[in-house]
Amino acid sequence: MEVLSRKTYVETGKSLPRLFMTASQLAEYEGMTAGYYRLIFGEIEDQIEQGRYSPVSISDDKPRSVNYYVYRDYMANRRKLKDRKLKKYVRPFNPAEVAAICPIIREVIVMGEEE
Repeated sequence: MEVLSRKTYVETGKSLPRLFMTASQLAEYEGMTAGYYRLIFGEIEDQIEQGRYSPVSISDDKPRSVNYYVYRDYMANRRKLKDRKLKKYVRPFNPAEVAAICPIIREVIVMGEEE
C-alpha cells in the first residue's frame, strides 16, 4: 500500500478532539450548545474540588478549556457522580483507560492499494 495523501483534520474540514477543548470546540465536535458545555465545566470544577480530577484538568486562561479525557470520563459517570449514594461505586479516574478507548488523532492518512 502506498500513502496517497496526508492531511490534518483542519485541512479536511472535520472537527477532531484535542487534548484540551473549549466549550465552543466541544459544541462543534459533539453538537450541543456552548452554554451546555460551560455548565459541564462547572460540574467538573466541583469534581476537582472533591479530588477526583487534577487541578490542571481545566485551564485558567480565557477561553477556558478542559482536558478531553477528563471530559469523557465525567460524561460517562456524570449521573453516578452527581448522586451522593452512587458516587462511591464509580471507579477512580484512569486517563490511560479513556485514552485506549478514544485516542486523539492528529492526521488522516489516505491509503491506496498497490497494483
